[in-house]
Amino acid sequence: MLSVRLNTLIVSCIAGSALAGTPNLIINGSFEESSLNPGGSWSVLGGGDTSINGWTTVGGGVDYFGTFITASDGIHSLDINNTTSGGGISQSFVTQIGWTYTVTFDMAANMFGGPAEKIMNVSAAGSAEDFVFDYIAAGSTAQNPNWESHEWSFVATSTTSTLRFVGVSGSVYGAALDNVVVTGIPAPSAMGAIGLAGLMSTRRRR
Repeated sequence: MLSVRLNTLIVSCIAGSALAGTPNLIINGSFEESSLNPGGSWSVLGGGDTSINGWTTVGGGVDYFGTFITASDGIHSLDINNTTSGGGISQSFVTQIGWTYTVTFDMAANMFGGPAEKIMNVSAAGSAEDFVFDYIAAGSTAQNPNWESHEWSFVATSTTSTLRFVGVSGSVYGAALDNVVVTGIPAPSAMGAIGLAGLMSTRRRR
């Protein structure tokens, strides 16, 4: 009985360690690496632009902020809307079918024009959700945007998934985005395999 409990504890620890320290699957999640240097202003990027390492702009593109607005991580962030609603940014990365992927990101606003509520759509693998930031209610300023952290998950349906952030506010002053992180959680069958491998390993060492 003691042996069974010990093995169960070992398997749980092995499965837990497999999840601990999971790396960020996103390249350049805080948009710090780029061939552009907007300084204290911003750079306007049209659709299909790859100037921000790892990312491709979509739709009408984005505004790439320097220190114009205080970032949540590093010194750069994005206004998703650019010159029109429907701008955005995307990145593709390797995924395992059936695994759940958790996306965390920080959201604020370009507070220099309405509407007060900035809406950003997040999508991947056929799933999507809208997120809202009200810059008036938040008391946002350029020096203190009052960034809010959000979490969203999707289940991979392919060996490659594309994560998209798209502005749907209906204005050139859109939602601001920074600090994107994606981590994966194995499907239950994969966790079972991890646990079985760990159990077999402990038995071999006895």
